[in-house]
Amino acid sequence: MREYEAELIQSLRELISKKSVKYDGADDYEPIPDKPFGDGIADALDCALRLCASMGMKTKNCDGYVGYAEVGEGDEMLAVLMHLDVVPEGNGWDYPAFGGEIHNGKLYGRGAVDDKGPAVAVIYALKSLMDEGFEFKKRVRLIFGTDEECDWEDMDYYVSHEEHPTIGFTPDADFPLIYGEMGVLQAEMVMYLSGDNDLFMEGGEAVNAVPDFCRIWKESTEDLLVEEKGVAAHASLPWEGENAISKAMRKLSDTCFEIDPEVESFVDFYNEKIGDFLHGEGLGCDFEDEPTGKLTFNAGTIKADSHSIRLGVDIRCPVTVPKEKLIETLQDSISEYGLELENIDWLKPVYSSVDSEFVQTLLGVYREKTGDDTEPMTMGGGTYARAMDNIVAFGPLFPGREATEHMKNEYILVDDLFAIMDVYREAIKRLAE
Repeated sequence: MREYEAELIQSLRELISKKSVKYDGADDYEPIPDKPFGDGIADALDCALRLCASMGMKTKNCDGYVGYAEVGEGDEMLAVLMHLDVVPEGNGWDYPAFGGEIHNGKLYGRGAVDDKGPAVAVIYALKSLMDEGFEFKKRVRLIFGTDEECDWEDMDYYVSHEEHPTIGFTPDADFPLIYGEMGVLQAEMVMYLSGDNDLFMEGGEAVNAVPDFCRIWKESTEDLLVEEKGVAAHASLPWEGENAISKAMRKLSDTCFEIDPEVESFVDFYNEKIGDFLHGEGLGCDFEDEPTGKLTFNAGTIKADSHSIRLGVDIRCPVTVPKEKLIETLQDSISEYGLELENIDWLKPVYSSVDSEFVQTLLGVYREKTGDDTEPMTMGGGTYARAMDNIVAFGPLFPGREATEHMKNEYILVDDLFAIMDVYREAIKRLAE
């Protein structure tokens, strides 16, 4: 795999340089044809498709929502689903967030491991098979999504307009393999205000990340009252971060600032019902099951002005708990404080048979290449395995590796790029024979 090192690294750096944040980070973006999610995402999609086309793959840009590259012939299709969008970079980076710099064997950049690094490794894995003249008995399609970190409008578009694969995997989780993913509920807990509130709040960049900042100020005087920093982490692993919103709510409660009674009620609600609970205990939704474990709860964003307070939450729900039960429990818990549950978005859970030939083939490849017999897992994270049938999450993180997605100084080990390229090459080869 090392013979591709120079061009692979260059390709990844170019892709990382595209700041592919939805709507280019603006709240007032107006979608235009072929660029539904902004210039940055459009540039990243174009970059990936141009790279694949230069290698001799057939490519298609599907109105800017999604794109794919394909090789091979046959009625059956093996798909690899990846995403080119990223969460905002946040603060505190030691190296440029969109620079792709290498330091001490680590390639840094937003998207390095989630999910641009794995995407480029898959592209070159497929190129290596093409270069050796491998005869594909199935079509192999690399599907490049662009809205995985937000609303999955990309997959909605693909599912509605394009051919579905027979089987596939997504390199957007952990090795050896993920066979179950919790349901994901994202929503806003909203308190409407009478309009007299002068205490404004802002915290968090994305609902699916532990917020690393929160600011509270008086709008009339612009006096900054509270400013807290936290530690970012993925929403499915809230214990790995430090929630800045929770810190700010505690501090606001402990100070002697005079605040609007409605806002004071919200602060009481937050500290009593959310606080530092990681599993929804305060809200009565601390469900768990045997296959996937305990529910996780993350307060990811907050926005307050004179008219409302909006708290964005991300909840990972055990696979056996119905969506309706979770929503009903949340609504009952927050209504007594005068809050409403709005903008509800739900991603269904995934649960696959570990004994299937497809899953066993992927596990066999991983174990042969690594010598690692770690058992496959379930998780709270959400991947494109939810988008279509017969898709599982397969890598790219090896057991014991630091998970830096959604965090400052996100990186991927350069050696791991080629190790996962080798695993994916063999996996595609066996599944396409």
